[in-house]
Amino acid sequence: MSAINLNNEIIRNLSENEMVILKYIYYNTNEVSKMDIKSLSNAIPCSSSTIVRFCKKLGFTGFSELKYRIKTDTTLSLPPNDNQAILSLTQVAKRIQTDVKGSLSLVSEESLYNVAKLLLSDDPVYVFMPGGITDTLCHYFTKLFMANGRPNIYKLASSHLAKQKISSLSKNSIMVFISTSGKWEKTIELVKLSNLYGIRIISFSPYTDNELAKYSDYNLRFFSEKRNIGDAEYTSRLAIFFIIHTLVEYYCALKETPANHE
Repeated sequence: MSAINLNNEIIRNLSENEMVILKYIYYNTNEVSKMDIKSLSNAIPCSSSTIVRFCKKLGFTGFSELKYRIKTDTTLSLPPNDNQAILSLTQVAKRIQTDVKGSLSLVSEESLYNVAKLLLSDDPVYVFMPGGITDTLCHYFTKLFMANGRPNIYKLASSHLAKQKISSLSKNSIMVFISTSGKWEKTIELVKLSNLYGIRIISFSPYTDNELAKYSDYNLRFFSEKRNIGDAEYTSRLAIFFIIHTLVEYYCALKETPANHE
């Protein structure tokens, strides 16, 4: 479904039931391409009228047109290995492909260009480190940009330090927030504070409607399924790495454009 562009406005207008439809389609693309609307409504489950409204919000006349787009945009994959009872490499690859293709449909070229253009300046960039696995993403963001010549990037290693720093920053500063939920209390508090001081905000948040996206000047969304392993909750960060890498590609391309050196 990478050809379907789901911008922030469309995401905000999707109801909770329509978000369930979106998630089901992303993770069952091949099956949905062969279903009629009644079969899909039974599988989710939801009403046929809800599916039709969902399709129209995405810019299609109805389910038939959406299904046609899915069929023409579906990448064929090999069947699972019957000899591997737990999980095949093909199944893992399909999950990764779904996250990456889903993220491609959520991030427009215009959004990537605008964020890369902002980072092309020498304005100071501060990256909030929320802790845990997400810190790895923050390190990746800072090191990748620094390796490609972007000066003045600083890491804020705690919410307390970040709160103190934000209150003293000038309005030409840039804050970067990365969150797999878009709802973590400490991150949202800092985003609101940055917003209050007029500091520009770049954020990476999931495809679902979330507070982090609402308070950001520039929001790059990613698609990733939340999984439960026993009592632990696990969300893959792979799609976020992909979006950060793509953003750096845009940044480097802009740097090499003569007009941007004037």
